[in-house]
Amino acid sequence: MMDDLSQEKKTNLISILRDISKECSLSAIAVVSSEGQELAFFAEKSTDQVIMSALASALNSAGQQTVNQIKCGNLDQVIIKGTEGFVILLNLDQYIVLAASKDIYSLALGMTILAKYSKNVYQILIS
Repeated sequence: MMDDLSQEKKTNLISILRDISKECSLSAIAVVSSEGQELAFFAEKSTDQVIMSALASALNSAGQQTVNQIKCGNLDQVIIKGTEGFVILLNLDQYIVLAASKDIYSLALGMTILAKYSKNVYQILIS
């Protein structure tokens, strides 16, 4: 199913990822399947896309298990904040949007921008 993502959809996803990164300072942004397959990736050259995709899948799975255990409904986001940056994983059913930034002060902006674009990303993926 994931292998069937057309070139047109990939191009549209990358365009949206670029738009998102223009609105907030991101060092990496990606769309991956819940299994960890990279679908679209826009990042600094030093970012390993395969590792980031696998980590996004693992973190999303751990987040889903956590909210299930404590009966908090469905997973919406996983936020990881470090002293020098953050990562946001946005759960879109069988897909994940990953955004990372070294600018810790843009966390709220990043969350807002991802929410703004998430419906567009999801529509491309399911169409």
